Amino acid sequence: MQNTHNIRFAIDTGGTFTDIVVMDEDTGNCFIEKVPTTPGNTIRSVINAINKAKIDLSKVESFFIHGSTTAMNCLIERKGAKTAYITTKGFRDVPEIARYDRPELYNIKYKKTPPPVPRNLRFEVRERLNHKGEVLVPLQEDDVREVARIIKQKQVESVAICFLHPFKNPGHEIRAREIVLEECPGTYVSISSDIAGEHKEYERSMTTILDAYLKSTIQSWVSNLEKELIGRGFKGRLIIARSDGGGMTSEAALQNPISTLLSGPSGGVTGGLYFANNLHHNNLVTLDLGGTSCDVCVIKDGQAMMKREARIGDWRILLSTMDINTIGAGGGSIAWIDAAGALHVGPQSAGADPGPICYGIGGKDPTLTDAALCTGYINPQYFLGGDMKLDIESARNGIENKIAKHLNVDVDSAAGSILRIALSNMIEAIRQITIERGEDPRDFELLCYGGAGPLFGAYLVHELDMPGVIIPVATSTFSAWGMLMVDIRHDFALTVTKALEQADLVDINNKLDELIKKGQETLDSERVSPNDRLIYRYLDMRYADQEHTVSVPIDFEIDNSSRDRIFDEFTKVYKQIWGYVLEGQKVEILHLRVTTIGKVSKARLVKIEEGNGRLDSAFKESHRVYDMLNRKRDEFRIYERARLRAGDIINGPAIVEEPTSLSTIPENFKCEVDRAGNLIITRKGS
Repeated sequence: MQNTHNIRFAIDTGGTFTDIVVMDEDTGNCFIEKVPTTPGNTIRSVINAINKAKIDLSKVESFFIHGSTTAMNCLIERKGAKTAYITTKGFRDVPEIARYDRPELYNIKYKKTPPPVPRNLRFEVRERLNHKGEVLVPLQEDDVREVARIIKQKQVESVAICFLHPFKNPGHEIRAREIVLEECPGTYVSISSDIAGEHKEYERSMTTILDAYLKSTIQSWVSNLEKELIGRGFKGRLIIARSDGGGMTSEAALQNPISTLLSGPSGGVTGGLYFANNLHHNNLVTLDLGGTSCDVCVIKDGQAMMKREARIGDWRILLSTMDINTIGAGGGSIAWIDAAGALHVGPQSAGADPGPICYGIGGKDPTLTDAALCTGYINPQYFLGGDMKLDIESARNGIENKIAKHLNVDVDSAAGSILRIALSNMIEAIRQITIERGEDPRDFELLCYGGAGPLFGAYLVHELDMPGVIIPVATSTFSAWGMLMVDIRHDFALTVTKALEQADLVDINNKLDELIKKGQETLDSERVSPNDRLIYRYLDMRYADQEHTVSVPIDFEIDNSSRDRIFDEFTKVYKQIWGYVLEGQKVEILHLRVTTIGKVSKARLVKIEEGNGRLDSAFKESHRVYDMLNRKRDEFRIYERARLRAGDIINGPAIVEEPTSLSTIPENFKCEVDRAGNLIITRKGS
């Protein structure tokens, strides 16, 4: 590329493909590329993407933002560091006991997933604080030294320290870390007061354990990536995408690896927020369907739904994340028949290696991509713009032998059933995050992206009676594009647990100021200009005797005259979320929270040329496609997306092709191209 000093770029490393989006900061124009992810060495795929995009890193003066599934894959595959856990005497088994809920209530064979730290690597030391942070039993430093020596003998790589009530007084944890590092230099150490300054003993301990468990993997990933970039002359800034949709410097990622857990999926939702706030699509359901998974999130009134706790399988952790619902449905999801003869799709995935059968690189199991190819949706000569020819005969044989014969149907019906089951799984994922949360999907447009997402978009809208689907430009790399929209973000929390009637609100305000100071110091270390900073304050509140809280924004100074105003703000938020209030019930403040934002300049959406109403230049051909709704072959017109112009309207049945994706316009639907080149697909007459 030319004039690379005026560019920034983002790379999203997924389970199947690695996407790069390069943006010209002067014009807002974007350039995209896609390469296969290299399992076992994702940095290699990052470098391959940079090389394919022909970026001269020595001339890039802006930043590179990276999102990856590295942390999540490390947990799923159990490939983290050998980790030890040190806690207060009597609390050794908290990570094992966990919570007494049963995710599979009627499964008599259900077994709880054990923590990543086995019991022989969980240790107790004598110390005790009360709930106010007052010392009941001083830290017995000899206990810590003895444990540290055992840890050294066992060749432990990482240590998690989680004492009782350290969010009120972190002194014991800080001293214990110092002792461990004295006895075991070079060991990674995570302390809960740095990672999760909140109550909930189990969640806090598990968050600290997973942070320690991930530390060596994330430090290796980030450090090696930095070395590769510096070795190629990169002088810009490396920013790592966070689970909450923000970004952080590489230094912050090294210190807090747990924040990178959902860094990949958050990018697309961040792009969705840009759509919501700049293109007036305020209420969106985002759906990212890539090669391995399907990620769904809700954006309401221009704000992404967030959650303060996350679940990784059976484990609960204290982590601020976008409320993303992930299911095992992607282009590489494997279709299989169970012992009862029923057809399933996923969650197992063929990934990038060996991939779907049609890739011709060793895949033996039929996948969603194979089904889309055999039903006519995918053009075998135009996959990845023609760079990769697909083997349709092998795909048909695989579906026939492993699916169709077992179901006693033809290949078209078997492949169509695979698509229908994947569609049903996506419908259920959307219902879980809308209807089950009190939202009506009919109030939301669907923002559909990822390589496989636009194929299903209109069908999802049809089934859920949603008003329409938006297919963004460069849809298959939209998550990487969304990463270019992130701001640097850090969240800080403190548990106080005070009844509103009795709380010293001046003290509450002072504690919020202390959290703000920590946030400002963090932004200082990341060289964020004071003019580019935003500070948000929240009180997590609840009615007395309740377990769950609501987060109440506080945009005013707090003192002891603010009690009624705080109560009114709590009531407004509580009613908005739950639909009712409890008259006469006392209210508590549980947590103080501060979010600090370092604003990053945003890309500009480029307006495309106006069309003349004729589609001749965009029309490619017609061919018969097995429509998954009508369950029969129908004639679909095929159009080239790059040749469409603003205002163009396509009536279904039709397919809009682009090198890395395709969008389906079923019968009785129409597609209009907006000024930015996005496809807006709606029912005819709407």
